[in-house]
Amino acid sequence: MFVNESQIRALIRLLGDEDERIVKTISGKLIDFGDSAVPLLQEAEIEQPEMADRIVTVLEEIRGSRLEEELRDLIALPEDHIDLETGAFLLARYAYPMLDVQSYQRQLDRMAQEVREQIGSRVSGEETVKALNRYLFTEAGFRGNTKNYYEVENSYLNCVMDRRTGIPISLSTVYLLIGKRLHLPVQGIGMPGHFLVKFDSDRYKIFIDCFNGGALLTEKNCARFLTEAGYGFEDRFLQKSPTRAILARMIKNLLAIYNKLDEPLKKTRLPRFIEILGCEQREEGL
Repeated sequence: MFVNESQIRALIRLLGDEDERIVKTISGKLIDFGDSAVPLLQEAEIEQPEMADRIVTVLEEIRGSRLEEELRDLIALPEDHIDLETGAFLLARYAYPMLDVQSYQRQLDRMAQEVREQIGSRVSGEETVKALNRYLFTEAGFRGNTKNYYEVENSYLNCVMDRRTGIPISLSTVYLLIGKRLHLPVQGIGMPGHFLVKFDSDRYKIFIDCFNGGALLTEKNCARFLTEAGYGFEDRFLQKSPTRAILARMIKNLLAIYNKLDEPLKKTRLPRFIEILGCEQREEGL
């Protein structure tokens, strides 16, 4: 598509019109230009701060629509081919559109390689879990954000990797992505009110609480937590969470936070992501 920069610039100037109907029409035309209009909109956002709110609305629609398309393509795959890493970074790009995803993937590669060098070969499942836990929660310093649990940064994978702090599901995602690189039998467990990782091999089965320093839990420990938290215990609470369910839970967490922050653009977009994932609206906790 030929991009007429002068036309886009002219449309952007018209965003300053006092007539809301004209602004709505112009916004629609800019949205139709899609990614082609983004650099010029970003430039105008800086140079014309008086129109910043209107420009941000247009940028949000362009970026959000593009991510919706990517999410549809992702979840159109069979469940065992839906990639958690792709989905988690897609979500991060919603808040950080200029995110260099490859740099974070290389960081995950390096982390996995460091663990691989530490554990060597022919180690038991128990030794592997202890080594990975020691690396992540002692050497790398990943920890649960107990002081500011509801900070929005706790839910974006890039921020969790930068700050080494997060909530149960985001810290578990880091664990799962490194585990995948190491070909470990790990899976996400979306219990009500808490999210865990399960190491599930023939000889060793254990639940890992990434929010609490990699604490190791048995099924009885998990059942006790659920009962004491008022959820009761059902076997399904400890079953593997499908990737689309993990992604939906991440988005629901963000939606709850943005509702508290009263950010209307994100409160409108995030439910669309959940709808695309096709997961029912349940309150599951973080």
